Amino acid sequence: MSKVNLTAKDWCDLVFEGRNKEYGAYRLRANQGRRQLRAVVWVILAVAAILLGAFSFQEVKNLLGSDAGDSEMETEFAELKKEEPKEEKKIDKPKEEPKEEIVEVKSSIQFTVPKIVDDNQVEKQKELKTQEDVQKSKFTVASMDIKGSDNATKTIDDLKTDQKAGSTNTEKKKEEVQDNAMVEVPATYPGGEQALLAYVNSHVKYPEIAIEQEVQGVCLLRFKVDKDGSVSDVRVKKSLSKECDAEAIRVVKTLKRFIPAKQQGHPVAVWFNLPVRFQIR
Repeated sequence: MSKVNLTAKDWCDLVFEGRNKEYGAYRLRANQGRRQLRAVVWVILAVAAILLGAFSFQEVKNLLGSDAGDSEMETEFAELKKEEPKEEKKIDKPKEEPKEEIVEVKSSIQFTVPKIVDDNQVEKQKELKTQEDVQKSKFTVASMDIKGSDNATKTIDDLKTDQKAGSTNTEKKKEEVQDNAMVEVPATYPGGEQALLAYVNSHVKYPEIAIEQEVQGVCLLRFKVDKDGSVSDVRVKKSLSKECDAEAIRVVKTLKRFIPAKQQGHPVAVWFNLPVRFQIR
């Protein structure tokens, strides 16, 4: 059987022989080959356009990339040509050392704590003075032996940190602040502990935010009672709340001078603990 071209017009005329060719089916069959050819041409043109667009885009991208690379190289060369700023040499000025004030002090005999040791372990410089030697001497009892001026009013223990005794035999030792319960005569508030607590309770203003949040309890403060009885260096040892701590510190800073603590007959600075109670009534 020979091949039959179904898209040929002759085959279409044979099929529609003796029929109404004005019917739409005849025109569809007759123009089928032309439509297929047109569709193939459009597909080829669309593929060619896509390939051409992709090629053009790649070329443009390559051109832009090369321009950017050239600009980066130019920028790098320009940065290399710039001279680095010279660092100015800083001249360190010599620090001024704090000047020590030289003060005349009384002649003193070191107070030695009695201690039983063997004779070969006794240091002659720290040998305990007899009662007769102390009574005959006009020297005062202090923390060390020093030969000073009889007209001076201060002893070696009264010197401050920025002062120096007017003698080359000794230097001022750094003062150690002890706890109030560890000294011979503790520091006390005028009127006693009851007066101290009464003053604090009467001057504390309960913070409103603490009342709203129903915060209750004890705020423990720690402060220093100096040699003159003044209050300083107030710290919070046990916190209750930020507002309550601040109010307790404020009241403590308004306290009167304490009766200073004493050690070996001399006033000393001590640490003092004070609980401040906050209670909603």
